[in-house]
Amino acid sequence: MRIRRYLRDSGRVLAFVFVASVIWLLFDMAALRMSLNEVNTELLKERVIREKELFKQQLKDAEVKKRWDEGHFNVYLSDKIPVDRAIPDTRPLVHDDLPSTSVIFCFVDEVWSTLLRSVHSVLNRSPPHLLKEIILVDDFSTKDYLKKQLDDYMAQFPKVRIVRLKERQGLIRARLAGAAVAKGEVLTFLDSHIECNVGWLEPLLERVYLDRKKVPCPVIEVISDKDMSYMMVDNFQRGIFKWPLVFGWSAVPPEDIKKFNLTISDPIRCPVMAGGLFSIDKQYFFELGTYDPGLDVWGGENMEISFKIWMCGGEIEIIPCSRVGHIFRGQNPYKFPKDRQKTVERNLARVAEVWLDDWPPLNPRKECLDASVAFMSLPPFFFLSLRRSTS
Repeated sequence: MRIRRYLRDSGRVLAFVFVASVIWLLFDMAALRMSLNEVNTELLKERVIREKELFKQQLKDAEVKKRWDEGHFNVYLSDKIPVDRAIPDTRPLVHDDLPSTSVIFCFVDEVWSTLLRSVHSVLNRSPPHLLKEIILVDDFSTKDYLKKQLDDYMAQFPKVRIVRLKERQGLIRARLAGAAVAKGEVLTFLDSHIECNVGWLEPLLERVYLDRKKVPCPVIEVISDKDMSYMMVDNFQRGIFKWPLVFGWSAVPPEDIKKFNLTISDPIRCPVMAGGLFSIDKQYFFELGTYDPGLDVWGGENMEISFKIWMCGGEIEIIPCSRVGHIFRGQNPYKFPKDRQKTVERNLARVAEVWLDDWPPLNPRKECLDASVAFMSLPPFFFLSLRRSTS
């Protein structure tokens, strides 16, 4: 009895196992069929796509052939290409190893839009391989938007970094702070309310490449302070100074243009730079002793660097192929820690004392010197010895 019951139970188990195996096998076969169907479907899709592409190509070839005689070129393809397409720049590289540059902007309480426009004009119109970095030197601004908001905005640009001064130093020392951390081979100083024009950078770097003691300046064009329009200026302009050390612009005399066969693209030797926009070999800048850090805030630094360049073996040039727009304002909006006029006069007197010897017309400037403070921060003896060693 027990044997019969055992056999009966075993038979049920075997039957269950058999049925389960059959069901599992059927599932496997169904899955295999589905997998094969998917593969076949993909292969079929690829075949259909290839046949469609082949058909399209045949139609296109036929259309190209049909329309060729309309202009004796591929009119069919010409009609498919955008009318304003970009094309590669195939101009020959006269110098394919131009030096890289650090562009240095110094600002204090600059208007947000003009500062950003200045930076974007450099980013958008400079060859990336030549633009090493943009350094923004914040000369202790008080505007809230020039703090975290500026940090957050500039964080999107890997080449832009911000240097913040702990107290107000003025343009001259702010530029020195930027130069001290610059990594480029050339320093390019720009004001913070400018717009660089197309192809502005390469002509400046080329002049430094040809002669490291050349200090090129762009043609400074005018951005209207009234309607922000951009206005072209005459090519043949150069910076000069009148007594007592007042900067101005002067046209190159027509007879000089004719005498030297000057064209609109020729560099123009310039006695004195405006000071806000120029490039200079970094090593040469430090060989010159940089700016005189004894000059306060603003004023006279363009005279000082210009005299130093010319008297120490260098040359200043205006480069007509480089154009930068600048907002010229009727009044300087920056605050001076001390009296503005006295600060500028003191700076100019210091420059005259070091670089211009005892020219009688400069006596009014030299009388502005307060002997107790004028040379206290840095005696001019270094610069006087520099003149003797390089002249």
